[in-house]
Amino acid sequence: MNFNFFKVLIILIFFSSCKEKSDVNFSNLYNKVDSVYSGVNFSNDLVDNSEMNIVEYLYFYNGGGVALGDINNDGLDDIYLTANQKPDQLYLNLGDLKFKNISNNLGVSNQSSWSTGVSMADVNGDGWLDIYVSKVGKFKTLDSHNLLYINQRDGSFRELSKKFGLDFSGFSTQAAFFDYDRDGDLDMYLLNHNIHTPRNYTDSSKRFENDSLAGDKFFENKLNEKEGRFVDVTADVGIFSSFLGYGLAITTADINNDGWTDIYVGNDFHENDYVYINQKNKTFKESGQEYLSNNSRFTMGVDIADMNNDMLYDIFTLDMMPFYNDVFLKSGGEDSDQVYKIKNSFGYGDQYARNNFHLNRGNSKFSDIALYTETYATDWSWSVLLEDLDNDGMNDIFVTNGIFKRPNDLDYINYASNIDYRSFETSNNNDLYKKLIDKMPTLMIPNIIFRNQGNLNFKKESKSVGMEKSYSNGAAYSDLDNDGDVDLVINNINQEVFILENLTDGKNNSVQIILSNNDNNYSSIGAKVNLYLKDKKLTKQLNPVKGFQSSSSYKINFGIESNSKVDSISVIWPDGSTQTNVNIPINQLTTIKKKKPIVKKEFRKDIVSDPEKFDIHIENSTFDYDREILIPELLSTEGPALVKADFNGDNFDDLYIGGATDQSGKIYIANSKGEFKLKDIPIFKKDLMFEDVDASEIDFDNDGDLDLYVVSGGSEFLESDLRLSDRIYINDGKANFSKYPVRLPAYNGGAIAVSDFNNDGFDDIFLGSRSIPGSYGLSPFSFILLNNKRGGFGILEKFRIGMVTDAKWIDINQDKFLDLVIVGDWMPVTILINQGNETFKNETNKYGLKNTSGMWNSITTHDIDNNGKDDLIIGNAGENLKFKASKDSPVEVFIKDFDNNGRLDPIIFYNFLGNFVPFASKDKLDKQIPELKKKFTNYKSFSEVKSFYDLFEISRDSLVEYKKIQELRSMIFLNIKDSLHQIPLPKEAQLSPIQDILITGNNQKTLYFVGNYNNYVNELGKNNSNVGGKYKIKENLKFDEFEILNLPNQLNTRKIIEVGSTELLIISNNDFSYLIKK
Repeated sequence: MNFNFFKVLIILIFFSSCKEKSDVNFSNLYNKVDSVYSGVNFSNDLVDNSEMNIVEYLYFYNGGGVALGDINNDGLDDIYLTANQKPDQLYLNLGDLKFKNISNNLGVSNQSSWSTGVSMADVNGDGWLDIYVSKVGKFKTLDSHNLLYINQRDGSFRELSKKFGLDFSGFSTQAAFFDYDRDGDLDMYLLNHNIHTPRNYTDSSKRFENDSLAGDKFFENKLNEKEGRFVDVTADVGIFSSFLGYGLAITTADINNDGWTDIYVGNDFHENDYVYINQKNKTFKESGQEYLSNNSRFTMGVDIADMNNDMLYDIFTLDMMPFYNDVFLKSGGEDSDQVYKIKNSFGYGDQYARNNFHLNRGNSKFSDIALYTETYATDWSWSVLLEDLDNDGMNDIFVTNGIFKRPNDLDYINYASNIDYRSFETSNNNDLYKKLIDKMPTLMIPNIIFRNQGNLNFKKESKSVGMEKSYSNGAAYSDLDNDGDVDLVINNINQEVFILENLTDGKNNSVQIILSNNDNNYSSIGAKVNLYLKDKKLTKQLNPVKGFQSSSSYKINFGIESNSKVDSISVIWPDGSTQTNVNIPINQLTTIKKKKPIVKKEFRKDIVSDPEKFDIHIENSTFDYDREILIPELLSTEGPALVKADFNGDNFDDLYIGGATDQSGKIYIANSKGEFKLKDIPIFKKDLMFEDVDASEIDFDNDGDLDLYVVSGGSEFLESDLRLSDRIYINDGKANFSKYPVRLPAYNGGAIAVSDFNNDGFDDIFLGSRSIPGSYGLSPFSFILLNNKRGGFGILEKFRIGMVTDAKWIDINQDKFLDLVIVGDWMPVTILINQGNETFKNETNKYGLKNTSGMWNSITTHDIDNNGKDDLIIGNAGENLKFKASKDSPVEVFIKDFDNNGRLDPIIFYNFLGNFVPFASKDKLDKQIPELKKKFTNYKSFSEVKSFYDLFEISRDSLVEYKKIQELRSMIFLNIKDSLHQIPLPKEAQLSPIQDILITGNNQKTLYFVGNYNNYVNELGKNNSNVGGKYKIKENLKFDEFEILNLPNQLNTRKIIEVGSTELLIISNNDFSYLIKK
């Protein structure tokens, strides 16, 4: 034997057996600690068999959980890991990220049981952490119950779940401990889930039934009372415990900021998430649809924390929308519009198959901003942790994701649905299972961190921060090595657990807090800690159970910038008492003990009176998508019209509010007290067949009083249909109206603008049309009508300018002639300059508006910069939308009769997280254009489509029409010299479409806007995260003091006007209108 070779071999063996933590790459935020070094070699390995597999048990690959906590009170957090087909493991932290397996000290064998979630909590209040493990206890060959390991304070545990009344056996996911009644001990919410059967597809009233295995449970801690155990009080506290619950996620927090701990439960499938608001009387009220506009459709993980440092707690839930464009195109996604309607009729609220990021706006109002922040797609995701991972003073977002087998792959679903199951006898079930499971695709992907950049901007990172590909499930955080930053522990399937060491050390500072409530470091769940710096406030609430099936550290970590100093810290204890501490050191762990006596803080929510209901608009049922399956929005629900004018000549402005089909328009007469009285107008009741989408006052007969021109609309009828005819109502001077006998244009109307553009003393009209019914995307005819001074109008111009939503006459160039500004969908802000000779010239490009094609809604004119020229403030679709648009990356629509069947096909492409994809699914495209089935025979081939020209090998010149969207932000256009300078409205105004804008005041201007839009198809979803707000406008167009309008969260607004000096009237579609105080 060569001695030198042997010596080298020995050296290699020596170094391989004495590994360092990892091959450190200090450019990463995290580095994985090698299991040989850490001593943690746990792997949740799964092997399917005839009894347990993803076909029989859909949650087969949900994986295990993680709990981190200091079980021996030595200052180091220890690790508990759950397994599905193997024993759970408990590791003692020895320091320096080294651990010892002490699982034998648990005192029970769990070889045959299926563990899911795990929580660490001081269940018996003795100052030592206990461990509660949830189980799938009653399924097939599984026969077990949840386990409670009571800490014996000597390094060992006793399993005492039966003694404590917590030996539930069923389909448990996770337990959350907290003090719901402020009596000083920890109660327990037990989250359970159901198996998926056709029986569960039923209406939401079944929530009130009870299911002994799948229904959630609530246990009150009565250890120190005569019962001496936990007592099931589910029926008394107001939580649902039915078979509809597919509970996969739970956390607790003070959601409504009233000082009491509430509960968030995330449900899978068609059942909505539950938001249980603590009623302070040992009951909860489920308020999900009241607080949230929508929730994730397949909620799998949840966490709650302050993400924008406004001292309010925001909610983040996880779903399964892919972020790779090819996976996105071949995976199941949103419900069809038809299915959405059915679920809605069954009583279920709005759900979307994507992550939700509910920004807390105060006063129980939340806005889902996941689309705005582009945090909505992280693939099949499990655990979300909201924590400051880089110690910069802002909470980041950590997400685990991946599933070992992907049952939502559409080619797989197609394959499984075509199997002849009758050909498999009982004896061949194993062959069937194997065939079904083997056919499921696999995809290993990296976990994701969204680094908080401030101001609601997030940067998505994976490999660059040390994330590698995996099938990860439960995760938890703690400063495992006590170096001042947050480490991560991640439980994977068929792969060793990840212990990720945080490499932030020293780049920023940290403040770490342990709360000691009556000398107990673990009885402060629900406490809030507010940290005050010179120019910043931070808040965190102690709620260890979060993410998915996991429980994080009891240490509270605040990252602060290196040059920051702590002014003070206030603690709001779970019983509502408060204390303030000063002289808090940085970069070390501080224990804050509850002081006695102590002042209790009374939490008072801002008392805001309910807005006054004024009128109601009732939209008729329409199903545009049945006729035009490729459209992105419904154009049959555009009203109601609103006119504010003095119709009876008493110098008080009255109101005309239009109706929908089968609902008449209304006249409200104002009086000197600012009150309105409904006036009976018989002719309006006869015109029920019309949909009033816009209207204007006009002295049509030039007799000195104001008549009404009402624009009809709706996309359910074809052009020239009588039901699309506009109407003129003649006023007798006393607000009595009669219909003028004339046949007016019959188009799907969009807007009317009335003014005397030729200075002859007679009102002229612009009529903008919204669409050509049945041919979405094409530009209909719009008209400029010239008053002939004889009680009639002639068509001055007839042109296809776009899909018009609004128009205004304004003297842009100050030549004493009114010019015309027109906006709409798929068109730029368009400027027609009055040439002074009853002709107009399109000078859109001259005014710098060439690249402003958007989905514009409304125009307001006002000299906002006080330069003597009226500016334009225009509402757009906003940035909280799946569509993203820019000059270089527009949303595009290609229109042509591609299959020569006499019907135009609008094909839309948009940028999906960096890659262009078709807006319509393969199924919709195949239905609309059957020849595509031959070109793309399966979903995999369709998933390779990256542009319109992958679908059709034609030139753009052959299209009937091509349009694009390049700008989605609502904007101010400052009228400066010969151009319109573009300034986006602030961030809060971009969180939904803006439907109307009002500016009041002269010296101190206030900008009001109303938003939301509920008429997109379900693929885009309702956009109702911003009902409206107001800004004070300071010098140099600085906006501050943003305030949300006191309106119902999801109101589908259309118009806002002043009524009197102190009130605003907000008109909505298919809902009440409201009067609110300014």
